[in-house]
Amino acid sequence: MSRKITFVHAPVIEYDQNYGTLFSPLWVYTLAAHIPAHWQIDVVDCIVRNPDEIGPADIFAFSGINQDIDSVRSAHALLRARYPDAVFIMGGPITWSLEQEGKLSLLDCFDYLFILDGEKTLPDFLARFEAGSLDGQDKIIRADRFPMDRARPIRFDLYRANIEHYYGAVIEVSRGCPFLCEFCDIRVLPGNNRSNNKDVSLIVRELDEYFKLGVTQFQFACDNFIGDIVWARKCVDAIVEWKQGTGAKISIFTWLTINLYKMPDLMVKMRQAGFSILFIGVESVNQHSLLETAKVQNSHALGPAVREIQSYGFIIAPGFIFGFDSDTESVFDDTLEFIADVGLIGGDPSFLVALPGTPLFERMKRTGRLVEVTDDATVRRKIQTNIRYLQDTSFLSNGFIGFIRRYTSAGYQLKRFRNHLDLILGSGRFVGNDGVGYGSPREYMKLQLSDPLNRRMLFLRIAYLLHKPQNLVAALRAWWLLRKASRRYAGLNINFNYWVYVWTNIGLKYWRLREQDFRLHSVDKNFDIARLLDATSAPADDKKHKQGDTKVAHQARYTNRALKMLVDRMSHGVTVDQGGPPPRAAIR
Repeated sequence: MSRKITFVHAPVIEYDQNYGTLFSPLWVYTLAAHIPAHWQIDVVDCIVRNPDEIGPADIFAFSGINQDIDSVRSAHALLRARYPDAVFIMGGPITWSLEQEGKLSLLDCFDYLFILDGEKTLPDFLARFEAGSLDGQDKIIRADRFPMDRARPIRFDLYRANIEHYYGAVIEVSRGCPFLCEFCDIRVLPGNNRSNNKDVSLIVRELDEYFKLGVTQFQFACDNFIGDIVWARKCVDAIVEWKQGTGAKISIFTWLTINLYKMPDLMVKMRQAGFSILFIGVESVNQHSLLETAKVQNSHALGPAVREIQSYGFIIAPGFIFGFDSDTESVFDDTLEFIADVGLIGGDPSFLVALPGTPLFERMKRTGRLVEVTDDATVRRKIQTNIRYLQDTSFLSNGFIGFIRRYTSAGYQLKRFRNHLDLILGSGRFVGNDGVGYGSPREYMKLQLSDPLNRRMLFLRIAYLLHKPQNLVAALRAWWLLRKASRRYAGLNINFNYWVYVWTNIGLKYWRLREQDFRLHSVDKNFDIARLLDATSAPADDKKHKQGDTKVAHQARYTNRALKMLVDRMSHGVTVDQGGPPPRAAIR
């Protein structure tokens, strides 16, 4: 008897999250590879396909993140009303996150909920469904971490049907990260504090299949590409060899940590392999803030490390976060100066959020600094967070508005781009990558012109540059600097394209930003700063904090040490300029 499963991808997309560079829902094609061959599979990406057109199925499978909860429940309600006899299941990061937050009941409308990886639990569930033995099945189905070396090639036959809608392809290459940043939810997933890598030959095989379909822009999805350096070297070597054998020209975006700067030989090979843009969590230019959150890999030689990486031609897409307890009154100015000084041309700063399950979440909860939202999940929204900051909300909101005003100004943007090019030209280490860059204007324009919404965004982007004469002048001067630099090094066009792309993204995203657009919270005026000293020690019987053993204790030591220094400074009336945070009634 033929069975059918329909994968439903129903994300909430604020257009400023992608600005037209839409990628395929990798989770669908990954899980589909593990479905028994006799099952019929339908893939519905609600961004490009109307959910009203979805036909009947035995099982409807959803996935998503916290932001997607409203759209997921809406699509579920539509399909449940139409196909009441079908089985509805839900998995993905949202189920883990909601369980950690104690709000899994928000997904009670689903028949079954999958926690963590579904490569094994989903086919097992389908076997029980076919056998008619789901009566004894628990609603919550848990999984161990799936070994990535057992991953299967994605279902390219399913991907081909939707390929024209996407800018590029996503290849999951590894899971896990060895670092223990306090605010990161990657570290708290079971077994995720060690690298879990896909077989290198499979990565190359998938690259080859995509390339044959005309795909040249890739995201290598991972928690930290260099979490296992030995594996990373093998992976890069294999891609270089494949490129040499096929003549392929590709571009790769990935996520990794700043310790890459210590590996010049790997950086050279990564450029040869096609790596263009690297997301690196810089987080803060304040060393105390980095130590507070145990971002120890960033706390030494931050500026030289950023310069070293960029000197090879990489574009760093930096993560910057405001709202750490140790942030000073000059944090916004210091960040602007750092970005311009080191020539960073990317970045979309945000505010600190306590993600469910993280040590930061528990620390905020224990000290009464977690903003409880009873009717919804913790959702990462623009200028809305769930922390009561030590800093005053007016300082944070007005500081951020001032930051954005300076950040998007023509003079500032030209300065950072000029410094970026000067760094590359002065280093003598630039390695070209075949002239194909992530953010290729040709590929981008094809997608923009094929879709009405994208065309509108393209026109808005142009209008943003034209609405102030100084914007256009800065863009033209930067283009001229690029022309001169290109006489020495080919392949720098991507750096210019990405600079314009990010500048206009941020400008449009925060157009006419006002204080009333923020939803931030501060501690009250009588908050006892000494409470911070008891905040990082979980109860001995708290099993969630036993994951990682010695490493977790090591992270807590960094956080405790930084918070103790903060309390000591504030208790002795140390001024803001000497390292204390902006005053919140002296944090009385």
